Amino acid sequence: MFPFLTIIWCFSLAILTIYHLVVFRIRIKEAREITGEDFPGVSIVIAVKNGSEKLRQNLGAITTQDYPLFEIIIVDDYNSELEKFELEEIVRGVQKNIFFLHNRERPGKKQALNLGIENAKHPFILCTDADCRPSTQEWIRNMVAKSEGNKMVIGYSPYVRQSGLLNLFVRFETVMTAIQYFSWTMLGKPYMGVGRNLLYPRKLFLQSNPYELSNIAYGDDDIWVQKASGMTKVEANLDHGSFVYSDPPLSWGDWLKQKHRHMSAGHHYDRKVLWQPGLFGMALIMNWLLFPFLLSGTILNWTAVLFLAGLFIRWITFIAWTKKLGDNDTVAWYPLLELGYALYLTGMGLFTAVVKKKSWN
Repeated sequence: MFPFLTIIWCFSLAILTIYHLVVFRIRIKEAREITGEDFPGVSIVIAVKNGSEKLRQNLGAITTQDYPLFEIIIVDDYNSELEKFELEEIVRGVQKNIFFLHNRERPGKKQALNLGIENAKHPFILCTDADCRPSTQEWIRNMVAKSEGNKMVIGYSPYVRQSGLLNLFVRFETVMTAIQYFSWTMLGKPYMGVGRNLLYPRKLFLQSNPYELSNIAYGDDDIWVQKASGMTKVEANLDHGSFVYSDPPLSWGDWLKQKHRHMSAGHHYDRKVLWQPGLFGMALIMNWLLFPFLLSGTILNWTAVLFLAGLFIRWITFIAWTKKLGDNDTVAWYPLLELGYALYLTGMGLFTAVVKKKSWN
């Protein structure tokens, strides 16, 4: 029994080490300098569901962007009458190019986004959410600089730092997830993106019509990234000027509900890309859950040495990524947070396999 477990554990450690030394290497390509002649028009599309107060707080950071040609399209996603009135008031109070649309099709974020994109007048679409705010006035400029004509650009959307264990773990999980999808994007094999910070050509979206063809109410951004990768190049943007900060969940229940929705999208991944995050997750789970069974009464054995060596390699990789993505306060707690991450993947993976998410909210 134990020799068999040892083989599985060693295999999982080898996979983790290969991921961290090979796949998770940071491969940065410098963004091109863009001049006045290179500024394509950008339509920022924001679907809002009961988020008028958040939009009111964050809209100023979008309207004051240092970019010569952009519009903002706010789409009402079946809000209450009071929320609709609040949204109309917010839009009315803005002097720049901002438009308000009512989604009269089926409720749901993807239908609202479809409407906004169909009515956009500029060649590039930049999506974000009502509870998000750009880190700088260079957000649009930084995203466009990576587009180089017709590319899709995946940006980063970290959570605002607050006190408490929940916030610490949520930000750690966000970095871990970003390490994976950014790494595979830089290797030319993208499998997901964050809809809170995603740029792509409007023409590409209309040609593929990814939301219309999808029969799920969540995870469409991941499916769209996978579809787009077969039509154009997808770029990762790790420039701090392109980050869009999002308000963190305030309870474990809210966060787990959100992650259930995100992980449920994996049921609809193309099989060619499903193994990319799946193999890493399984290896991490096996590495932590099998290790206690391999200790033969003392910590000073060869499995412990290998375990600590592997953990050290992963820790160093994580430090390198936090220098790019931020949240370096999580570094000191890495071993405990990685253990929690492995337990989270185990529990949420089993729950998601049994309970299918059927709605966006």
